[in-house]
Amino acid sequence: DGREAIAALAAKPYDVVLMDIQMPVMDGFTAARVICHRWKPAERPRLIAMTANAMSGDEDRCRQAGMDDYISKPVRLDELAAALRRNAPPSGTTTPSPT
Repeated sequence: DGREAIAALAAKPYDVVLMDIQMPVMDGFTAARVICHRWKPAERPRLIAMTANAMSGDEDRCRQAGMDDYISKPVRLDELAAALRRNAPPSGTTTPSPT
């Protein structure tokens, strides 16, 4: 549920969120828009869309919602690893731990 993802982000920082698109209550598109609205770009995690709907235009729709990257299901480990490398924090930076 997208609301649970938002609550988890409010509780502690994350570097990356693997955001499913089809979730009950709040879908991934809506959750991404809320996250992008609530957190400044430098303070929010990178959002990687994960969807089984690998159809034409889906990647554009994900990016328009605020997703930083996109991978389709079933997830291939090489594609996931590549997406994580593309969205890794800059070298030498760390996410601040919650106080």
